[in-house]
Amino acid sequence: MQTSAKPASRIKVILLWLVVVGNLAFWIGFWMWRNRNEAPTPESSAPDFMRSIFYLFVGAFFFLIGIGSYLGFIFTNGLTFDFSQPVFKNFKGRKYLANIVAPLFVALGLGFALSAFVTPVLQTLGFNASLSSLLPVLGMVAILQVLQIFVLIWSPLEKRLITRRLAAIGIIDAQLQSAILVGLSDPTRSSFSKFGGIEEDMGALWLDPERLIYWGDNEQFSITRDQLLQLEQKADSGSTTMLVGATHPVLHVQLPDGAQRQIRLHAEAVGTMAKKRKALDHLANSIIAWHGKITPPPFSA
Repeated sequence: MQTSAKPASRIKVILLWLVVVGNLAFWIGFWMWRNRNEAPTPESSAPDFMRSIFYLFVGAFFFLIGIGSYLGFIFTNGLTFDFSQPVFKNFKGRKYLANIVAPLFVALGLGFALSAFVTPVLQTLGFNASLSSLLPVLGMVAILQVLQIFVLIWSPLEKRLITRRLAAIGIIDAQLQSAILVGLSDPTRSSFSKFGGIEEDMGALWLDPERLIYWGDNEQFSITRDQLLQLEQKADSGSTTMLVGATHPVLHVQLPDGAQRQIRLHAEAVGTMAKKRKALDHLANSIIAWHGKITPPPFSA
């Protein structure tokens, strides 16, 4: 088996960060420009104390909705109730919407609560009423957007979904103890074109003494050492893992009919992007060790 490791391009990482930060800065700047000429708040407006109470109430309302929708989505397994059939395709669309709604409501809640304390200060500095109320909210939305890159809020759901789907096809928890939870995608297709998520399947991978065994939501396969022609470690420019310079293992597999297939592996059910990067490196090293009949290196999250 050939192995190759291509580190993520620092230029691409920087450019991707510029896109993320630039997009947030553009929208904050746009709303500031749009409200720049609003007339000052009249003297008869509500007292700062009453306005602060109102912002705290609105903030608590949005925050509870956000937390409730997040927990509800987690504990209903992404609104998935029947695991007897493949579930991942429909789950991706629901997760895409949940990933917008739940964090947005939490950010709005925290932003309005922050406005209760920051808005009076901004007004004394000369900002008009609209900007004084809007800036804390937009700032909190931007902060949580960046925080979501590093804290993977749906990792508990990924584990629940994989374990329940595999349980439905006869794989018990004891068998999963020796498995690695992974996702699969096709590296020959651009990740930018994949709506709702890059992964095309999720499941569990075992490093059996004689073969790699994968059981997932949509497919199952095994790969012998002779079939594994190459393992690349390659960054995915269309994935948020690119922001931390992570590389994914890409398996080049010889199929029984003579054709070749490329399989990109994703680490699932890890809580932070830093842990995901370590998990991807460990996954690649473990497969290399397996192919060489060497004991895989210990993993420390």
